[in-house]
Amino acid sequence: MAGFQSDDTLLERCRAGDPLAWDALVSRYRRLVWSVILEQRLRDEEREDAFQQVFASLVEHIDRIREEAALSTWLGITAKRACWRIAERSRRDATAARPLETDPADARDDLAGLDEHLERQRVREGLERLGGRCRELLEALFDAPGEPSYPLIAERLGIRVGSIGPTRARCLEKLGAILVRMGFSGPMRGPEGGRSDAE
Repeated sequence: MAGFQSDDTLLERCRAGDPLAWDALVSRYRRLVWSVILEQRLRDEEREDAFQQVFASLVEHIDRIREEAALSTWLGITAKRACWRIAERSRRDATAARPLETDPADARDDLAGLDEHLERQRVREGLERLGGRCRELLEALFDAPGEPSYPLIAERLGIRVGSIGPTRARCLEKLGAILVRMGFSGPMRGPEGGRSDAE
């Protein structure tokens, strides 16, 4: 299996028409896009429509995205705008055309509420770059509902319970170094928002 490929590499492959690169890019960012969409008051079929619109828009505008760091922000803003357009269309159908309460052209409003989604996306990308047993352990700890069960995680990963704490600390240090190289400077959180900094 191929190792981690940067967004820049995937974007270049997408521009060249590589369907595997498109699959990889959608897979990498689907959780970010869905997390933004799910915050909006849309019906299930409208959410699916919004998701499709976001990636259709990426196909249309892919030549304009030249900086790796800009992609996650662009996708988050595009997801919000797609939801607003769909919500506006629904309101038009249900009532006689009411203006949007929020102007989707206002970039400051577009960015409101995206920080947490983007932070989680960066941590997920950092975990993808980390790979190996460290990624498996940190994802198991992050994904556990409530307090993670060390015995269950140890059994699942085939490691000793007593090694989880020290291994977790080493893995978080490696992940932190990766995130610093990616330009991330905020407090580290798990892929679903839980704090991941070592106690």
